Amino acid sequence: MESRKTVLRWIAVGAVALLTPGCAADESDMARGIKNDVTGRVQEWSVEVDADGSTAGEVTFTITNNGTIEHEFLVVKTDIPAGEIPLIDERFEEDAEGIDVIDEIPEFPKGETQTLTVDLASGNYQLLCNIAGHYQAGMYTSFVVQ
Repeated sequence: MESRKTVLRWIAVGAVALLTPGCAADESDMARGIKNDVTGRVQEWSVEVDADGSTAGEVTFTITNNGTIEHEFLVVKTDIPAGEIPLIDERFEEDAEGIDVIDEIPEFPKGETQTLTVDLASGNYQLLCNIAGHYQAGMYTSFVVQ
């Protein structure tokens, strides 16, 4: 009988822990999933979006410049690992072998939100800023299209 009470006590403790705010996994620790309507931001020195990837087809990116200076947002299809595109004069050549720039939001000012809709095929992508020094400083993220 004593062991049954112990088991029931542990079940009750587990239930309270699951229902108590702050005890569950933080949303930032969970996978962001697959979305074709993606929102995000660029800022010194990061590119952040609310999805890890999308399904092939039309994908819309709504991007806000939360930085203090102008940034751009490029969608680049490449199998080069994130952050490892070779640079020349603090930028990478957008027509280099192994790099396919699908489209971009050109430089836009701080506080502004822009939208870009593109047709993406399956593959590996980087979402990034290619203003001199920005990619090298960390303005990129991986994005996978299924």
